[in-house]
Amino acid sequence: MLLIISLIIVALFIYFLKDSLKKYANIFYIGVAVISIAVFLLEFLSMPLFVKNNILGIFAKGSLGTAMFVAVMYAGALPKGSKLIAPLMKIRGELSITAAILVLCHNFTYGMTYFRMLFTKTSLLSATQLAAAVISLVLIAIMLVLTVTSFPSVRKKMQAKKWKQLQRTAYVFYGLMYVHIMLINIPYARLGLGMYIANVVIYSIVFLGYAAMRIAKAVSVKAARAGKTYGKKPETVLYGLALVICAVMTVSCFAGRQTVSASEDNEEWNDFFNEETVAAMVKEIESSTAKTDAEGTTQESLEESVSSDGQSDSQAGGVGNEVSGNSNNSGSDNVSGNSSGNSSDSGNQSAKPDNGSDNSGELSGGSGSDAPANTKFKADGTYTGSAVCETYNYNVTVTIVVSGDVITSVTATSEAGAQDVQYFNMANAKVPAQLLANQSTSGVDSVSGATKSSNAIKKAFYYAYKSAKK
Repeated sequence: MLLIISLIIVALFIYFLKDSLKKYANIFYIGVAVISIAVFLLEFLSMPLFVKNNILGIFAKGSLGTAMFVAVMYAGALPKGSKLIAPLMKIRGELSITAAILVLCHNFTYGMTYFRMLFTKTSLLSATQLAAAVISLVLIAIMLVLTVTSFPSVRKKMQAKKWKQLQRTAYVFYGLMYVHIMLINIPYARLGLGMYIANVVIYSIVFLGYAAMRIAKAVSVKAARAGKTYGKKPETVLYGLALVICAVMTVSCFAGRQTVSASEDNEEWNDFFNEETVAAMVKEIESSTAKTDAEGTTQESLEESVSSDGQSDSQAGGVGNEVSGNSNNSGSDNVSGNSSGNSSDSGNQSAKPDNGSDNSGELSGGSGSDAPANTKFKADGTYTGSAVCETYNYNVTVTIVVSGDVITSVTATSEAGAQDVQYFNMANAKVPAQLLANQSTSGVDSVSGATKSSNAIKKAFYYAYKSAKK
């Protein structure tokens, strides 16, 4: 949906500022570069999810830059005689440079995670992520060459024929861009997430529609030079083919999709998030959180529980928060405890817990050894704990409310970005309620398809519990 908003913004930008862009191009480039750098830096700060996903997201996800490239694409595909050709062709070079600067913001924002993983921890990438990351590097290389040669001062120094041949690599760029976008969105769409299904449909219409228009125009021009006329036949065939491919891409979001449960072995998920990926993440969790403090035994037993949850869900095909960004490691942790509440939280679970157990207020790890039966909380009040996702660098915070030596409320929030928040929400819909009912992480199952988010919530709960203990 951000693409549609971005296309509207670009249309208004061209309508009102096309003359200014042509006249003061360098000022626009500097301004866009400053905005891009600011957005990149703001991504490291805490802010409301709506702002992060829908305002900064237009820049960080590359939606605005892609929309500008769409304008550049269609400028060369519109049929002769179109009233839009003249204004678009007049600023086509300036638009492409501006688009490249905006897209670089996206490359840096997501490259901090995925390029780093590509070169240092390839095993953490699924097959689709790996392909998307490699294609992204090719896209950046092509884009930089096209951008540099789009500056008038550079273009003047090149032979016209060579410059034109070089610019034709833009077609490769557009094609790979579409493949890259599909690799990112289709895996999410196959999970039944509406936003990603919509993205597959919208981007397919835009890019495949362009391909049909551009090829039809090329056929028409070539026929005219040869003194032939084909009428509307080429256009009909090409638009029909584009429509068929678009339908195939849409169907791919649904065909063979299954609901993954803890007892299933699903090949799609095994490919989506393979055993090597899980093993690497579990190893990171163990190495980063195994600490020798006064309560180290209890902490390590919890981490064994978290790791075993991840491994069992992986074997069941349920470990998934992938593609463009959701493995949801619980990573290294920050602990905070206080007796005055801060609970502007989602996923609120405040019903009274089950009273069939005498160990309310106890935390037990995955090794099967419960915390001592005489464990008591410091006092009634509100306590918080946080877990930081090392790979993706966002916080998960759990707030518990203690009353009468019993946990009466468990809430969880996160700073997950747009690519991760869907999976946090999946986990947040179930895990806090289980933690409340069990009064511990013992017996709390991770949510299939959101295992790492579930583990992060459980880890943060542990630290909230730990801060509340005597």
